[in-house]
Amino acid sequence: MIKSRLSAKRTPFLLVCTILFLCLTHINLLYSTDKLVKLGNEIFLEELSPSLKGKSLGLIINHTSALPSGKSLAQALLEKGHKIQAIFSPEHGFTGKVEAGKEIKNSQLKGITIYSLYGETKKPKPEQMEGIDLLIYDIQDVGTRFYTYITTLKYILEAAAREQIQVYVLDRPNPVGGEIIEGPLMIPEFESFIGALPIPIRYGLTSGELAMMMKGEQWIAQDFDLHVVRMKNWKRGYFWKDTGLLWIPTSPNMPTPETAILFPAASFFSAIRMNDGSGTPQPFLQFGAPWLKPLSIMSRLNGGKEFGVELEAIAYTPRSLPGKVLHPIYENRTCQGIQVHINQNEKFFSIRFALTIIKALLEEWPDKVIFNAFDVNRIFGNELLSRFLEGNLSYEALLSRMEEEEDIFKQKRKKYLLYE
Repeated sequence: MIKSRLSAKRTPFLLVCTILFLCLTHINLLYSTDKLVKLGNEIFLEELSPSLKGKSLGLIINHTSALPSGKSLAQALLEKGHKIQAIFSPEHGFTGKVEAGKEIKNSQLKGITIYSLYGETKKPKPEQMEGIDLLIYDIQDVGTRFYTYITTLKYILEAAAREQIQVYVLDRPNPVGGEIIEGPLMIPEFESFIGALPIPIRYGLTSGELAMMMKGEQWIAQDFDLHVVRMKNWKRGYFWKDTGLLWIPTSPNMPTPETAILFPAASFFSAIRMNDGSGTPQPFLQFGAPWLKPLSIMSRLNGGKEFGVELEAIAYTPRSLPGKVLHPIYENRTCQGIQVHINQNEKFFSIRFALTIIKALLEEWPDKVIFNAFDVNRIFGNELLSRFLEGNLSYEALLSRMEEEEDIFKQKRKKYLLYE
């Protein structure tokens, strides 16, 4: 009996230990460094930075420029004894907490000047580049043409070419994948800070691949010395959830990787005077207007199955959120809206999703679809969408032209792909 009691007491303990061991083993395998994506900045620090000792560095970084440990690239370089001559920061500032469109002043970090590239100047001036031997770019992008970090990348490459300074791009994942290409090519007539390259809206490249394409296609007028520090373990079919990396919100209204996937679609909703979720805790993940009838739109999309999403009818009220958005569309007015839940990232074609909804809006509430043609053209990249909105181009022709330009880009980008 005594032996039996001891066995009975030990059994739950041993069972718990066994379960705990198996769980820890599973977690260890899941998060093994061989499985995780290894960022370009990690590889740069381990393999390249020792040979660059004594060089004066110019960093193009912000709050996303961190190692998986959480340590900032700037701090890691200083600890290794590197000299940082200057830092340059993009829209939203060095901390990433400044709302979209707000100009940013220069500041300092440990006695190092942080030059804002979203204020009086958007490209480094020659005097700001004095004493810099090489430039290092390490900023997390979201894979959308009108997200301005890639425009800053272009301007950095132009400054490097002008001053004949080497530039290192420390590569990072495209959070919305490297396979889906969507949208027409930007034409020169509508180039701006929110669209400075002749690429589709979703271009499916990493920052390093895009930099190589800028150089190879001579989108930068002068030649320059470019070094792309590749990641390890990243694959084209990966979305952010597949990387094993912690998401750092790239800007105040980009709190999750899912937000980045819906961002292109949401931008078109705001362009036609719908609320795109701004002024709520769910920016870009929902949209609506006081006059919208969500169930009518949802039935047209068969609940969203074709796009790998679930659609939920909601009511919400956009509010002023200092630091995120001061005056969202329909501020303080109740909006009837739709919340989007993504189930299959690989099936969600953001631009086509937006165009399907815009088509339905035009058919049901044509007098409510209000837009500025020039603004729509700058976002879309050409006049096709505004012509459709004006009734001067069929929906089928719009999609056909878009598909043609997507195919052109798919072929053109092939020689710049660094990952399978």
